[in-house]
Amino acid sequence: MKKQLMALVGVVAVCMLLAVVSNVMAADANQPKEKSKDNSLVIGIVTIVKDNDGNISEIKVTTHKDLIYKVVLDEKGKELGKTMVDKRARIEGLIETKGNVHWLTVKTFSEVKPRTDAKTKTKPK
Repeated sequence: MKKQLMALVGVVAVCMLLAVVSNVMAADANQPKEKSKDNSLVIGIVTIVKDNDGNISEIKVTTHKDLIYKVVLDEKGKELGKTMVDKRARIEGLIETKGNVHWLTVKTFSEVKPRTDAKTKTKPK
C-alpha cells in the first residue's frame, strides 16, 4: 500500500513540475501577458536596438511628449522596426501598461511625411 501511495505522490509531483515548466517556457519576457481590446493610435519616432548578431532585440516608439512605447516583437512589430527605423510613424495597435512600461502590439503602420504645403503666416498690416 505504501508503494502505491508513494507512486501516486511521485506522479502528482511530476505533473505539477511539468505544469510549472510549461508555464515558464510559454511566458515571453519581451511581451505583455494581456492585451487591451481597443485599437489605439500612436505617432512617434521608431528606434531599434540590435544584438551582437545584428538581430533586432528591442523596438521603441517615442512620441512628441517623450512618452516611450516598447513594441512587442511579433511579426508586425519586427516589420515596423525594419522598415521605419529612425522615421516618424503612425501606428495603430493595442496598448498595455505593465508596471511603468507601455507595450504596443502593432496592427498597422505607415510613415508620417513632413508637411510640404505649410504656408508662412504673416501678421496683417
